[in-house]
Amino acid sequence: MRFQVTGRRTRVVTIVIEEELDGEIEITKAEVMRVTDCKAKEDGDSTAWYDSVGEALMDGAQHKTNDDVIELDRHETTKFEWDFVEVTW
Repeated sequence: MRFQVTGRRTRVVTIVIEEELDGEIEITKAEVMRVTDCKAKEDGDSTAWYDSVGEALMDGAQHKTNDDVIELDRHETTKFEWDFVEVTW
């Protein structure tokens, strides 16, 4: 059956990509500090922020990867949101 529809539809498309990484990344000290609130130095140790890199990555820190990334899975979901819908038949 067909219906005449007037309204506004928003499509929210989510793409999920699962990857495996076994190599180097580039991340800045400033980015790790921004995401984790860690200190630049602790007890005079200027490398103390290294311990927070894993936490920063898990919290979405910006970084660059090399070519050693393998895509394991990719899938897409679409959600429709409607506003001001009027249906006639």
